[in-house]
Amino acid sequence: ILDMGHRRMALVKELAGEAGDLLDLGCALGPFLEAARQTGWNPYGVDISQSAVDYVKSKLKLPALASDLLIFDPQSEFGQDKFDALTMWYVIEHIPQLDALLNKVNSLLKPGGLFAFSTPNGAGISARKNQHAFLCDGPEDHFLVFNPWKLQGLCRQYGFKLERIVVTGHHPERFPLVGKSPSLGPVIGCVSRSAGLGDTFEAYWRKIGEPL
Repeated sequence: ILDMGHRRMALVKELAGEAGDLLDLGCALGPFLEAARQTGWNPYGVDISQSAVDYVKSKLKLPALASDLLIFDPQSEFGQDKFDALTMWYVIEHIPQLDALLNKVNSLLKPGGLFAFSTPNGAGISARKNQHAFLCDGPEDHFLVFNPWKLQGLCRQYGFKLERIVVTGHHPERFPLVGKSPSLGPVIGCVSRSAGLGDTFEAYWRKIGEPL
């Protein structure tokens, strides 16, 4: 997980430029916070789990807060109200109040700040193969499913510009042909990556204004 955090931080650094203050919403036990710190950023974490936050504070010695993501006040808790980057890794799909969430995210970012998140891919191979099963078999607390190729309008609505999509979670074995011919796995893996058919994706948005 830490290695994945470093890969993500390399892209955050590429898009955001100089290191600054980073807020991770849904930080869990803090592996991404640690990757951000090792990359030279000043990380802060928020999570709904008190035990996770206690671990981040006691073991990683990083600032963190146990709170609902939609209502916390970073000024009173962390001494600042704007950040250079805000991240949410596999969190956005768990929050049904998308309008409130994206307005909150915008309000927490400095002008030009970067918002990065990951989530299941509504256009990936599992969704294309059997959309009903993809939706029904997902966790009960997944309220939202996104198509990565249809995010431009949502970005603009909330004051962002889409900078990058990275499709992840490539599973050749989920393609129908591979079950009949396992030797096709490497070839199908290349197809999955080139066609963006992975079952998860990351999106990187830049704040360019206020919500409409």
